[in-house]
Amino acid sequence: MIRRKEAKDGRARFAAPVAAALLALAPLAPPQAAEHGAAATNLPAPGTYVLQKIQRVPDATLLDEAAAPVKISAYTRGAVTALGFFYGHCADPTGCPVAWSVFEAAREAARRDPLLASRLRLVFVSLDPARDTPSTLRLLKSNENGDDGHAPWSFLTGASEREVTPLLRAMGQDVAYEIDDSGRRSGAINHMLKVFLIDPDGWVREIYSTAFLTPESLLNDARTLARAFPNASSRLVEP
Repeated sequence: MIRRKEAKDGRARFAAPVAAALLALAPLAPPQAAEHGAAATNLPAPGTYVLQKIQRVPDATLLDEAAAPVKISAYTRGAVTALGFFYGHCADPTGCPVAWSVFEAAREAARRDPLLASRLRLVFVSLDPARDTPSTLRLLKSNENGDDGHAPWSFLTGASEREVTPLLRAMGQDVAYEIDDSGRRSGAINHMLKVFLIDPDGWVREIYSTAFLTPESLLNDARTLARAFPNASSRLVEP
């Protein structure tokens, strides 16, 4: 219980900017929900369309919450995977908080969906290794994976910014570090929100930006992949 409380308290401190950004989104929630609802009614039935192969996810060595080196392929193979890049201090209401909210909604819906319950995996990779350290990720993982039956949500970071950069470039995830008047980094990282839907063979099948990222669209496409890969499993295979 103490550990659980520490995890929640730690995440609360860490994610304060994220929470503030989510609160800032609150006034926009009703029209956004209406738009999502309308969009959802226009989605084709899962399995009636094909998601083309866009690119392979390049392999890279990152760190897990235990600071152990891991291959990203261990987290992007075998399951239907939604992967997003984030940083914990992001306060852009059109950025990381959107992906966070969509992942939580999709995860809750997948829990009640027999097609996705054991096939969907969620992965967040940090853009900010200096602040999103393994100990921080450990708190996030503990908080987001406490209930049985939810899709596993993994948090990865790099040993350094330099270690993460090749992966970002290969995935087309541009980032720019904001500079203040003194010429120092302000801590803000400008980046276009992208979420990648990856099939069990490690191919990116869809890329969502803020304009197209909704729980309904992500789940619809995930169901299409789950039908195409009935043997997919969200269980991580230990190296």
